[in-house]
Amino acid sequence: MEKHLTQEKKIIEVNIAEMKVGFAPDILVTRGLGSCLGIAIYDPLKKIGAIAHPMLPDIDSAKVKSNPYRFVNSAIMKMVEELEKMGGLRSRFVAKIFGGAKMFSSLSQDSILNIGQKNIDMALQVLKDLNIKIAAQDTGGNFGRTVEFDLEDGKTYVNTIFKGKKEI
Repeated sequence: MEKHLTQEKKIIEVNIAEMKVGFAPDILVTRGLGSCLGIAIYDPLKKIGAIAHPMLPDIDSAKVKSNPYRFVNSAIMKMVEELEKMGGLRSRFVAKIFGGAKMFSSLSQDSILNIGQKNIDMALQVLKDLNIKIAAQDTGGNFGRTVEFDLEDGKTYVNTIFKGKKEI
């Protein structure tokens, strides 16, 4: 009789300016997204994924570049690189983005200080340039978010104080 090993679901926490990868049945979680983004990339065939929690849009204009996961553009590039090392194919990748809130109501939408919108714009551009399909996004607003990314099925759940928990 063959014995089947079942892997237990593991919750992997992703903090600000971090990125983590995992395999099904892991769940990647990032909390406290304000103007920061939560970027999830998934390969549905391999059931592998990554989530990053960058806080600023562009590593190229930064003075300190020591942590690529602090920046949207470099975090996405590192995510793709890691998932490809794990056997993922870019042509299968799907992305979801979360956060990018305008946390101070006094800021205008196009203010230079509206980091949230700049983060969203950068993510959309980099993913487009890499030909990675954006399956969903839950961005903007003026509230924080927590994101759970289930690598078993690629589903993402967003929890907010105002709207509770919903699948995105």
